Amino acid sequence: MIQRIQTVYLFLVFLFAILYVVLPLAHFPAVMPDMPLRVIQYNEFMIATGITGSWMGALLIVLFALAALVTVYTTFLFRRRITQIRLGKYNMIIHAAIIMTSFFFVDNIKKQVSDAGFSYGAGIVFPVISLLLILLANRSIRKDEELVRSADRIR
Repeated sequence: MIQRIQTVYLFLVFLFAILYVVLPLAHFPAVMPDMPLRVIQYNEFMIATGITGSWMGALLIVLFALAALVTVYTTFLFRRRITQIRLGKYNMIIHAAIIMTSFFFVDNIKKQVSDAGFSYGAGIVFPVISLLLILLANRSIRKDEELVRSADRIR
């Protein structure tokens, strides 16, 4: 059913995925004072600063799209809980890849420019929060599955 707590968790994961793409990952005021590094605008940032390594930005967009699709698909598989748990595990792996790629992407840019005035943006924490929410959703799905199995044993 759609009104379960794991649906709320998965909706928040999807919402945080959107915020991850929209909010800045990092600020480099010494290089581009009016342009923070965002996932959706990584190409303009790379062209404006002349920094290499834009393939990581493209990888982040692909991973974001994959994570968003898996999250939405998992939400509507409420009748197949085992499949939901398996897709939740895959989604956790995707989010771990997003976290690692994000930090490598920002670190690569930080190495190519001066470190003066560097700061992480708000968007960098959303994949970590999403990872925890997916873990909570999987725990709730597992509890539902145990409840259904125990009710089947009683009959």
